[in-house]
Amino acid sequence: MANPIEAFKDAKDGLDVLPDLYRYAEMDAPEYAEGDLERLKWYGLFHRKATPGFFMLRMRIPNGILTTEQLAAIGDIANEFGRGKADLTTRQNIQLRWIRIQDAPRILQRLSAVNLTSQQSGMDNVRNIVGCPLAGIHADELLDAAQLTRRLQQAIIGRRGFSNLPRKFNLSITGCPDDCTHAQTHDLSFSPARRDGQLGFNVLVGGAMGGRDPFLAVPLDAFAAPDDVVDLALAVLSVFRDNGPRASRKQSRLKVLLREWGVERFREALEAELGRSLPRAGVPASALEGGDHLGVMQQRDSDLVSLGLLVPVGRITGDDLIECSRLARLYGQAEIRLTVQQNVIITHIDPARLPDLLAEPLLAKYSAQPSGFLRGLIACTGMDYCHFSLIDTKSEALALAQALDERYEALQRIRVHWSGCPHSCGQQKVADIGLEGARVRTDDGIVSAASVVQGGRLGADAKLAEPALPKTPTPDLPELVAAQIIETLGPGAIRARVRADAAG
Repeated sequence: MANPIEAFKDAKDGLDVLPDLYRYAEMDAPEYAEGDLERLKWYGLFHRKATPGFFMLRMRIPNGILTTEQLAAIGDIANEFGRGKADLTTRQNIQLRWIRIQDAPRILQRLSAVNLTSQQSGMDNVRNIVGCPLAGIHADELLDAAQLTRRLQQAIIGRRGFSNLPRKFNLSITGCPDDCTHAQTHDLSFSPARRDGQLGFNVLVGGAMGGRDPFLAVPLDAFAAPDDVVDLALAVLSVFRDNGPRASRKQSRLKVLLREWGVERFREALEAELGRSLPRAGVPASALEGGDHLGVMQQRDSDLVSLGLLVPVGRITGDDLIECSRLARLYGQAEIRLTVQQNVIITHIDPARLPDLLAEPLLAKYSAQPSGFLRGLIACTGMDYCHFSLIDTKSEALALAQALDERYEALQRIRVHWSGCPHSCGQQKVADIGLEGARVRTDDGIVSAASVVQGGRLGADAKLAEPALPKTPTPDLPELVAAQIIETLGPGAIRARVRADAAG
């Protein structure tokens, strides 16, 4: 029996809600028809119980690449309509808050004016397609995949054949050797490989980090030449659309179909959809180490560098988006790139101008050389905007990082990921230290807490994190987490700071 979401999708496709969006925008107090609040997500508008009467707006930014005109427009929209706030996401995307339905048409038109869209950025669609943020300019890049993310978005957006998948679908394409897109966490990933002297991509399928049953993507044992990527991705989507389970929202991701069929049967279905056989996988050309592209990076053009800036837990203001835009115009070539670690990169910088850029006031807030605790910090939206979250993840994450920085020196990047609930938007199961929000009762009442997992990693020896600590009040976490870091990464990962009073 189909679930309620499937029933309303059968009644009216999400793409057909646009006229209703404009109609609701003309009302002072709209009364939404059954299913329309869900359908509005097809145009990037998410009603949130935590902020009744307001929407979150999520756009599409393929490969995380923006012009400074686009970034400034987003900052202006955030200031005018979203109380001056924005969140950078783990899908190289930007989300705005406090959006009224009455303002939505003007916002969508302003995004369109700078060649941006929010279409199909939520619900049962292909989410923002991610790639190496330095695509096309990475000094050690094997393939420039940015054009493929753009081509694939053009092939999907607005097409009814891909507007009603069984569930959301995450996709990555990268030619970077550093696995900066975390290929094993997506439903479908194309990762660089070589076969018979040709550069192309190996294919991974079925990754999904949410819920109580996370699953790392597995090899399809298939190789795709660059010209075959779009057709193969569309074939995967078609097979998933036509055969994926739809009875339960919790059991409708691609990983479920793969478990039912097995990889070989899925591969055979793809070959039938394509009308040709798939070549077997090539030799992987990615180190699968999860680089983050922070700091100064040499570009392929040896006369230019890029500068990656840390945006703590991805929260940023409209004013700072506009200032980032100004700096990228002044010091670079009017381009900004976003990363899956919720950070920004200014590209195409003359090295002689780096000292002036590093002295800009904004870089005191968004550092190019953050501490190891901040460098690996990821946090989901949290309870201030998401009703699923049990705690304020962003504030708690920053508080923990600050406490660790005060007591210890991180000698390497420490990947600490926070999620406020089992949906795992912070991907805590693939972190060195993962924390999932909880509430516990103490003598002082019910307080914010987190359960802790440790030892998650991606790569050839990928492993999901394992339970380490039960639900623990967040003020008690710093020393316990420090001990877990040493246990997971070894005693050389951090060292205690010498306190001035102890030294004296």
